[in-house]
Amino acid sequence: MAERYSKNFATPEEAISVLGRAIYQNEQIIKSSKVGSDNFKKATAALAAARKEFAAAQKAVDAKKLAAKQAADKAKTSKATASAKEQYEREVALGNTPTPRYGADGSSLVPGTAAYFAGSTTKPTIKETKAKDVYTGTGTKDKPLELNGKVFTGSYKGKEYKNGVLVKTEAPAGDAAAQAAAAAKAKAEAQAAADKAKSEEEAKAQKTLWVSYLRTTFASLEDKTQKAQIDALFDKAIKQGWDEATFMEALKGTGWWQNTVPSLRQFFVESNDPRNKATFAEKISNNITAISAKLEALGIAPRSVDPVTGKVVDNSELMKGIALEAVKNNWTDDELENYLSTKSEIIFTGGGTLGSYLDRVNQTAYLYGISLDNNMKNAINTSLLDPLDGRDVQYWLNSVKQMAYDAPENKPFLASLQAGRSLYEVTNSYRNQMANLLELDGTAITWNDLMGKVIDKETGNARTFADFTKQLKQDPLWQYTRNAKETYSNMALDVAKMFGFQG
Repeated sequence: MAERYSKNFATPEEAISVLGRAIYQNEQIIKSSKVGSDNFKKATAALAAARKEFAAAQKAVDAKKLAAKQAADKAKTSKATASAKEQYEREVALGNTPTPRYGADGSSLVPGTAAYFAGSTTKPTIKETKAKDVYTGTGTKDKPLELNGKVFTGSYKGKEYKNGVLVKTEAPAGDAAAQAAAAAKAKAEAQAAADKAKSEEEAKAQKTLWVSYLRTTFASLEDKTQKAQIDALFDKAIKQGWDEATFMEALKGTGWWQNTVPSLRQFFVESNDPRNKATFAEKISNNITAISAKLEALGIAPRSVDPVTGKVVDNSELMKGIALEAVKNNWTDDELENYLSTKSEIIFTGGGTLGSYLDRVNQTAYLYGISLDNNMKNAINTSLLDPLDGRDVQYWLNSVKQMAYDAPENKPFLASLQAGRSLYEVTNSYRNQMANLLELDGTAITWNDLMGKVIDKETGNARTFADFTKQLKQDPLWQYTRNAKETYSNMALDVAKMFGFQG
């Protein structure tokens, strides 16, 4: 289908505009034609074809936007590299030492190389892990006690060692006082050893407490293969006595780490780690408040009233969802706007420039008797948000007016429309008469109801005001109005007078 519209239209944007009008026209023909008639069948087939082409054109517009964004990202990267090269060449020319640049692992990069230009001027902080103390030996002359490979002198597990050999403190035989003192000392040392062992166990439990937290964090991981790999890493961490920093470093080798973008990795850990519950909730709340303010500036209000239908539109949950996506992906303002330009279902009904533009288009559509379907609303919404689209508010105002010119039921008023008057203006007298006779609020009268009585379907012409009034009195609603009751009452009185009744 892309081949078809490329032959008929210069650009997919032009296709969207023209096909949107074609869709509207065929919908009107279907509504006004007898089911099964030739006009009905032709319009049904044409409507299906136009909608299919419209979808293909919209897909092509989206592809153009994606290509433009990719080109912009590439240009941004190239600009950063070019800036690094320019700085390097200037420093070399001045005889200065080139600015140091570092890789992700903290290593210094060789000046002038491709890696150097892609590196960072800020050296990343690599956390060093302290090796665990290792005691070996039994404390005898043959197997002296050693600490990390060196002969140990000092206290270990309540006992004293000198040059790796256990120091014996037995009291001389027969000395009761000395034996009692030795026994008390031994008891104290035993208690101290027990307390130290308990403290070490508590410290060990505290040291591995992070495992419980991180197991809870990764419990919600949906990919079974990735989760199994991380569970195996937890088992290895416990067996080898890793601390949390060592585990997080080893985590970089897992499929989850390598297949998840950095911002999503950070969001996943922050949002699922029980230790972050309070601080993360506060962070999300602050970010949602800030991003919601940006969305309102663009024209998405939490609650608003459609100026045409009076319907209340609640965007609060939509705004929270967009804000959460922005936090999750760590978007900049530009990236947030790029995301919004891809979400054609977002309707800007609030304040802000974009919201005001959409209000103007909707109001013009109403004044010209045009009902915009979802396809057209999405196309208008997306183009107004996307600065690369090229179709401004005036373009869409003109398109809406053209749709009114092309509508078959508006043919009797075409000259007035082309002269700059809206359909609402040229049919206002009909609307007022309908409101008066049927005792309705004029704003509650739909275009379908009004035009169905204004236009004679057999001739396609507008009815005279007298014929229009007769048509209104044939409406069942008129029978129940005060106007009808007074008319019937006057008719009855006139008939009575004909027969001699004097009122």
